Amino acid sequence: MTSKKPLIWLAVLFIIVNYTGIRTGKLMGIHDTRRRSYGTVFYPMTFLFLVWICWDNYKSIVMISMLILALADAAAAIVGENLKTLHEYQLGRDKKSIEGSFVMFITSFLIVLVGLPAIDYLDGHTVSWIRAGWIGLNTAIVATACEALSGSGSDNLSAPLGAAFVLNFMLIHPNPANIQFSIGIGLAFVFALAAYRAHYLTANGSVTAFLLAVVIFGIGGWKWTIPILTFFLLSSLLSRMGKKQKSQFGLIFEKESRRDMGQVLANGGIAGVIVLLDNYFPSPLWYAMYLGSLAGVNSDTWATEIGVLSKSEPRSIKNLKKVEPGTSGGVTGLGLGSAFLGALIIGIIGVLLVPTDYSLSFSPLFFYIIVLGGFLASLVDSLLGATIQAQYRCPICKKITEKQIHCDGKETVLISGYRRLNNDGVNFFCSVCGGLFVWIMIKLIID
Repeated sequence: MTSKKPLIWLAVLFIIVNYTGIRTGKLMGIHDTRRRSYGTVFYPMTFLFLVWICWDNYKSIVMISMLILALADAAAAIVGENLKTLHEYQLGRDKKSIEGSFVMFITSFLIVLVGLPAIDYLDGHTVSWIRAGWIGLNTAIVATACEALSGSGSDNLSAPLGAAFVLNFMLIHPNPANIQFSIGIGLAFVFALAAYRAHYLTANGSVTAFLLAVVIFGIGGWKWTIPILTFFLLSSLLSRMGKKQKSQFGLIFEKESRRDMGQVLANGGIAGVIVLLDNYFPSPLWYAMYLGSLAGVNSDTWATEIGVLSKSEPRSIKNLKKVEPGTSGGVTGLGLGSAFLGALIIGIIGVLLVPTDYSLSFSPLFFYIIVLGGFLASLVDSLLGATIQAQYRCPICKKITEKQIHCDGKETVLISGYRRLNNDGVNFFCSVCGGLFVWIMIKLIID
């Protein structure tokens, strides 16, 4: 088949039919009646995306990624459902098993090892068995991690797309880049494991950080890695500073000091997306926006972790009225100074590490833009926290909190903001604003 249009329309048809079936409760023959899962929608959605992006030049990627979805993921599910004794774990909504994940890994590896040399002629190139095994090992690791983290059928989207990303990168890049990518996977694993063992990350946070680190370490190299490592390490250490004094805010803040999947994505997800965009659409501007995003979340983190130690009463950024310590949107002089310092640290490191082949002029003016963009993003974070972030009141102790469950497991009452916008959502907007502010200032001042 030379045209991809029939495949695209077929995928669109299946998406519509399956989604309608789930929402209306029809077509129970192909949907799990025990729980709502969008797996049958994600399946054709994955096929649509792969055909749209890869069919013209990389038909082998489409075929192998879909085989991993059809065979490896199915084999893992079969093992998980039929073995009497399982070692279960839960990273997301669904329970998984170590045995099922192992089968997912082995099957994915074998599919790439056997399939890539067999069908590589479709794309006009030759892949040796040794190279196929190398690619297969990296592909299986990423696909298995994606499957382990997914829930509600989303593994039908994440696992094959993760596999397709690795296949695409390693097939189009020369060996030096692929060696860096493999080393990046190793470093990402060591980093995620160490962070988990040090109680900086939860289990699902460590797997999420692993996948994020694969992208940044593997694709970007050290010049992209060091700024985000600096953010993570320093912010994790700051979270332990003044632990006794901060313990009083445990009933106010929604999240604990150990970062989970939501926090990892909120703070580093945009940075990972920017690295991917730079890989496919290279531009020096991406690196500047990357630094701006990290400067924003680092500025916000420093403001929170150090600002709560201030002896002066915080004031709401919305109306400058005094508020209780720990209240979202409350600022102090110490917090504002710490926010500026957090952005300054990322600005210094980023400018020192700027890739030498970038044509963008990284002058002192550029440095000021990074710092200012990050600092302004942290102010946006405080403003959102004071206005539209969900705030609750405990019916027992009457305290205002970010938590939906408070004293004795009692459900709190929403008193302001939007229920769907929690602290992770606000941090995500902060990371977006950091990159956006830098882009705007560069376009207005430097270009």
